[in-house]
Amino acid sequence: MEDYVLHLLVLSHVFVVPALKQICIQQLEHGFLTSENAVDIFQLALLCDAPRLSLVCHHMILKNFQEISITEGWEVMKKSHPSLEKELLESLDDEENMQRERTRKSNERKIYFQLYEAMEALVHICRDGCQTIGPHDKDFRDNQAPCNYSACKGLEMIVRHFASCKLRVPGGCIHCKRMWQLLELHSRLCVDSEACRVPLCRNFKERTKKQSKKDEIRWRILVKNILKTKSIGGSPFFSSAFSMSS
Repeated sequence: MEDYVLHLLVLSHVFVVPALKQICIQQLEHGFLTSENAVDIFQLALLCDAPRLSLVCHHMILKNFQEISITEGWEVMKKSHPSLEKELLESLDDEENMQRERTRKSNERKIYFQLYEAMEALVHICRDGCQTIGPHDKDFRDNQAPCNYSACKGLEMIVRHFASCKLRVPGGCIHCKRMWQLLELHSRLCVDSEACRVPLCRNFKERTKKQSKKDEIRWRILVKNILKTKSIGGSPFFSSAFSMSS
């Protein structure tokens, strides 16, 4: 089989011996397929109507393109079947574009997830208090349980800075600007501003009514993407927001 598998594949196709053809395909898929012969076997699979084998070869060529594109088989294909080379190069471009798109979407999901965690931590800090920061009526204890919100540590630093910064107006300080954005984002997620203890929540709710249509659409898209990133059910402020934004 190792010496004659390609010949047997051609013969089994020409003389219609499906059982032998299947054995040859399995042998090629699970042992005999290498970077050196991938292009040759790919062309043979197309000629012998072996779609699964051609797909396996196609994936291998795209995955190991740098190595396979310098083989003798690739050079021969370029001269004898230039149209096939063109198709493979187009497939490579498509695969790279899809990979870039997958990476972009993955990075976006990470950002949306981090924003959601920041919103949860903000409600937690303003409503319950966390370690050394919280509402004015919070009674902090030395034996307080560890915080379960991973975003609290970073958010606590921003809140403390925001409380003491002399350039707190939006645009005057990059850290304060970020805090203003977080507060506005919270107000758009919050479904009960009357009961909410996050500062300025109700003010931002009123402010959104005066924003331009362009800004409103931008915020709506952001809120929708954040809520789609993580299933929401634990927070009393966010529990109804998903149905409202969709």
